[in-house]
Amino acid sequence: MSSGSPSMRIELRGAHVPGEGNERRPLAALCEEEPHVHGELAWTLGERRVPCMGFWGPDDVCLGQWWDELTRAVAALSDRQPYTLDTCEQGDPAFLFERTDASLYLSIVAGTGGGAPHPEWQNAEFAWDDLGAALRRFKRDLRQLLELSGPPVLPEEWKKRFSEQV
Repeated sequence: MSSGSPSMRIELRGAHVPGEGNERRPLAALCEEEPHVHGELAWTLGERRVPCMGFWGPDDVCLGQWWDELTRAVAALSDRQPYTLDTCEQGDPAFLFERTDASLYLSIVAGTGGGAPHPEWQNAEFAWDDLGAALRRFKRDLRQLLELSGPPVLPEEWKKRFSEQV
């Protein structure tokens, strides 16, 4: 970790299959027709929790979307390209990642869905190595959870995700 950078963690704290409104169904309800998995993804930099995650609150993040977006972010940042994670949901801001050598910088910026930037979350620094480690841990934990509590046959989109090298 670069000197002065707070540690960064992404922790999976539960998952469910979303139903109507804010209904939460068990992971065993996951199927081709309902392939979405939501849950709490606690993302912290030092002691600060990153805000603006989740549809019906911080414990309702679309986990498949974050799996895919963070995978793309790591690929872009590996080539030292900035990456904007924008869910395009109404009222949601976007997350801008920028890399310089061993450090990453996170800014919460205006999103295409009309979300406002957060002035207190501009250029928040953390270590580049922390993002890759956190992503691998998140993928491992979600895979284990779905294998233990999900249906006997996973939807194709999850089979595809699980076939990736982690």
